[in-house]
Amino acid sequence: MEYDSLDDFRERAGYVIGDMWYPRVTSIVNIKSKPALYRYYANMPGWRAADEAKERSAEEGSRVHDAAEAVLRGYEPIIDEFTRPAVEALMEFLRNTHVKPLLVEERLVSRLHHYAGTVDLVAEVNGVIGVVDIKTSKAVYRDYGLQTAAYAAALREDPALPHPATSWVLRLDQCRTCANCSGSMRTKGGTVRVNGKGSRSCAHAWGPMTGQFEFKELADHEADFKAFLAAKDLWEWEHRDFLQRLTK
Repeated sequence: MEYDSLDDFRERAGYVIGDMWYPRVTSIVNIKSKPALYRYYANMPGWRAADEAKERSAEEGSRVHDAAEAVLRGYEPIIDEFTRPAVEALMEFLRNTHVKPLLVEERLVSRLHHYAGTVDLVAEVNGVIGVVDIKTSKAVYRDYGLQTAAYAAALREDPALPHPATSWVLRLDQCRTCANCSGSMRTKGGTVRVNGKGSRSCAHAWGPMTGQFEFKELADHEADFKAFLAAKDLWEWEHRDFLQRLTK
């Protein structure tokens, strides 16, 4: 990610907590290459179209996150046509899983390793305390473990906070299913993707948009945190000039 100025870097790449500036977890993990994102850009008609679709997708994801936060805090969520299937998938997950929220959208700080971030959810799930990262992607990617491991390590530094034993990704998605070929149609950021064997030759009969959830444990905590710290070293090297100016 590029920054226009020191103020832009300070604002978008980190948080000021007390009188100290800390880099964001999400800024740090973005230093890692993302092959799936590169394939996405390669399959789009142009760079601008890809950027615009990516921005729309991020905005849609933010609306799902906002609705999920309201549900987890016990409030009535704001649901629109886009978010409804994903929120219904979240409600189905909560009906079938014992989830006791402990922290929702909580700012965390690692003073030991000097970073900060906002965790989506820390919860007791079926009797086990863990970090829950909510995603609206089409799959659970290995990269997500870097982010959840960073949050878990920050939590363990503070004796007053819950100490997680594990971490999970809760993926909320929605798609239409074809009654003829069982192919699926997923719309994200205005981009339509059709998947499934035989879907290219099918005269599709698409059903209604329905929500889906995937709840996956990320078990390689030690290796993931080690990789996060390595990413942090690379991120600090990449932005050394800004960081040096911040400390003056």
